[in-house]
Amino acid sequence: MVSAADFSQQDFDYIIIGGGTTGLALASILSTNASVRVGVIEAGLRKDDEMILVPGMIGKAVGNPEYDWNFVTKPQPFAQNREMPIPRGKILGGSSALNYMAYCRGSELEHNDWEKLGIKGWNWNTISDAIKSAEAWSPPTHHAKAHNADNVAKNHGRYGYVKTTAYSYYYDLVLPFFETMNKLGVVTNQSEASGDIIGIWTYTASIDPQTNTRCYSTNAYYDRVSNRSNIVVLTGAQASKVIFRQTSSSDLQATAVEYYKGGRTYKVPVHREVIISTGTLQTPQLLELSGIGNPDLLRRLNIPVKIDLPGVGENFQDHPRVSMGAELKGSHETADDLNSETFAQHSLEQYRLSRTGMLSSTLSTLVFIPSSSFIPPDKMRGILSALDKALKLPQIQNSPWKKWYDVQRAWLENDGIAQLEVVLFPSYTHAACTNEKAKHYTISVFLQHAWSRGHVHATSSSVLDSPEIDPATLDSLGNIDMMMLLEAIKYAFKVMETGALGDLTAEIIEPKPSWSDEQLMDYIRSDIVSGFHPIGTASMLPRSANGVVDNELKVYGTTNLRVADASIFPIHLGTHPQATLYGLAHKAAEIIQTSEKAKL
Repeated sequence: MVSAADFSQQDFDYIIIGGGTTGLALASILSTNASVRVGVIEAGLRKDDEMILVPGMIGKAVGNPEYDWNFVTKPQPFAQNREMPIPRGKILGGSSALNYMAYCRGSELEHNDWEKLGIKGWNWNTISDAIKSAEAWSPPTHHAKAHNADNVAKNHGRYGYVKTTAYSYYYDLVLPFFETMNKLGVVTNQSEASGDIIGIWTYTASIDPQTNTRCYSTNAYYDRVSNRSNIVVLTGAQASKVIFRQTSSSDLQATAVEYYKGGRTYKVPVHREVIISTGTLQTPQLLELSGIGNPDLLRRLNIPVKIDLPGVGENFQDHPRVSMGAELKGSHETADDLNSETFAQHSLEQYRLSRTGMLSSTLSTLVFIPSSSFIPPDKMRGILSALDKALKLPQIQNSPWKKWYDVQRAWLENDGIAQLEVVLFPSYTHAACTNEKAKHYTISVFLQHAWSRGHVHATSSSVLDSPEIDPATLDSLGNIDMMMLLEAIKYAFKVMETGALGDLTAEIIEPKPSWSDEQLMDYIRSDIVSGFHPIGTASMLPRSANGVVDNELKVYGTTNLRVADASIFPIHLGTHPQATLYGLAHKAAEIIQTSEKAKL
């Protein structure tokens, strides 16, 4: 690691802003070419402690300013004016150090439909191959196979960077949950990595099977190349703008990056390219601080306008989540046990000694279902009728996002597209629990293709001021997000009352199945939060459709500035995004290397 002053004196071919999931992976791949020099500017520091590495300690680092940016949304008027936290990793490795380690793909149908939006070359085959290039999969243990772990080798990469396998420990609610979902007609999916994610399945995790520790972009990618002299990582420094010069073609060329550390501002020159990889919440802010964005906003912030790109910071999408809790009958080992200091200490000692037990795992089971699985046909007709009426409004018909709306509308009636994720968390805390020995579980429902579209924008000309984050929660055409979540909660009641899981459920705590629709909607407004999968604020779309980058990730109006992070996803995927983001690093590296060869 170098000082901020030393970094500014170096010669770099590529500068990557943001050493997170995609950025650090991309930098490491580029550095395998000994003839180029790569610099990385990362605002966080390197951390390798148990809060990151121990799977069962997931969530411990969230909210801690040494690990987390602690971003919050602006008050959400449709959700009781609440501000909502969106944790993002402020450390080397970014959010790959904080997430739930799910290494799962989107669906073949969704990725192929990206091309309908005017994006060429980003279909399922391309993305799937890139994800396999990133992956170093190990087959599941016998115990994991008994819990339906994916064992279809052809769907996984074996020789990549990110070590993946299924967890080795499972809570005793996992198999009853499978049984109940099967009883409700949801199939067990033996390999979500196939491109078909519908069903209930055990996820493959970004975990090192030898040590049962988290594998993330720092130890998966950077540690393989950190001894090379041609990659230099500066931590604890925040990039504040990209500096350009005008070229004869009228496009701008990035020539340097300005960054801030310890109260001082520095500047480092770049010879070939700058790649922004600061994530959905900070990439639009950095583009705006560099003079790229909506001219009206830039002028308000006294930022000189370099490129008129009104799509910067728009098209913000997330997976909104609502949770409900239940008390269990009988004796179970759940994460509630970790509330006991004695049990937590014993579990940690067991993990340190043998890498086994509760702390070697997190939750393991995910359910992805289409709308027809959780919304009764008569309700669906009503929901679609209200939506279709709203879609006929002139502002929608004439919107630059029109194609986006058409694709998402078609997905609602496609049984191969997941509209809902259902997750069982083996713990729950509620104030009224009188039985101190009681164990609990939580069911969370996540909308996979919410219709609310928010924004993220700079609030001043300083990078040290957090951006304004407005997900526009529950503010959707035809009120469809609320209507779908209402049906999702009613479906979750069924899950909690059916079959093996139903037999183990003593009481549904909150919300109650007896509540009216109005009460349930009030509950949704009071409980809805981010599912921590923000995307879309520098969308890869045609410029005429408010796109920010082209299909080679290049920012419109520039010759050598690219974006590589979740902000480029034009439309949300029904999955956890980690694997796709590693795939993006490999695809970006290929694009950059091909582009360099073309210049020779």
